[in-house]
Amino acid sequence: MAHHLLIQLSDVHLTRAGELAPGVDPAANLASALALMEDEGLAPDVVLVTGDLANEGDEPSYRDLAAALSASRALMGATILYVPGNHDRRGPFRTVLLGGAPDGGPINQVVWHGGLRLVALDSTVPGEDHGHLDDETIAFLADALADPAPEGSIVVLHHPPQPSPIAAMAALRLANADGLARAIEGTDVRAVVCGHYHHAGASRLGAVPVWTGPATSFVADAAHTGEIRLLRGGAMTRIDVDDEGVVASVIPVGAGRHGVGGRHRRGESAVRPARGAGRPRGYSGSWTTGTTRSSSRSGSTRWSPCA
Repeated sequence: MAHHLLIQLSDVHLTRAGELAPGVDPAANLASALALMEDEGLAPDVVLVTGDLANEGDEPSYRDLAAALSASRALMGATILYVPGNHDRRGPFRTVLLGGAPDGGPINQVVWHGGLRLVALDSTVPGEDHGHLDDETIAFLADALADPAPEGSIVVLHHPPQPSPIAAMAALRLANADGLARAIEGTDVRAVVCGHYHHAGASRLGAVPVWTGPATSFVADAAHTGEIRLLRGGAMTRIDVDDEGVVASVIPVGAGRHGVGGRHRRGESAVRPARGAGRPRGYSGSWTTGTTRSSSRSGSTRWSPCA
């Protein structure tokens, strides 16, 4: 089996207004992510852009996103898979990003990288913030998975089937997760990849691992379980797929990327922050298997009502 490098950019929330909230600049964070990939020599095979691409679902923001990704040297030759989220509008999304007619039907897609099949589902409900897979989308998924792919399949959608520890986010999950579970049971699906919550999370849907990627635009603080509290900076996910399994690793971007020293070289002691030095502004982690209102508050921002 070949190695496949996927990069997940989720909840980009580009807006012509500039900042979503004080200190929360989606365009700057996206630029940080793209620059980081170039600097580190990351050359993904596929880029998964998993929903809420434009905060207002407007054509100019979709054009800005497409221009930024197409201009990135790191993404030359990569397949870009655009997946809609609850902030997106199907008409402009389809016209600008997919070059199609602006109809309002669900945007479901299948792309391949070698023998790896990626099935992207539209979990949006126009005018609502929660997710739901309609009958047309469930049928599309069943048809796409009817025959096994040589290197298995990954299902991609915006709304996670599992809840978030943040109550306001949990209310906006995929409403019919059981329908998704039935559709992938017994198939070659190796993982389900989602976004939406603005924080990383891992779970299972039946026997299938589920990865919820963090957002590039801002981080939702999972330590705070009431309203959505924003942390400046964002993150993307690298997903390595090979015969050993699917590994998802979080990479901080923007203001979330604060080191505590220079590059660590083999043979040198790692630099660790002193005990009591306070909570780090960035975060990282790894997972593996075989119209807004805001107010500034001590480095974080409260956000309501939806992500």
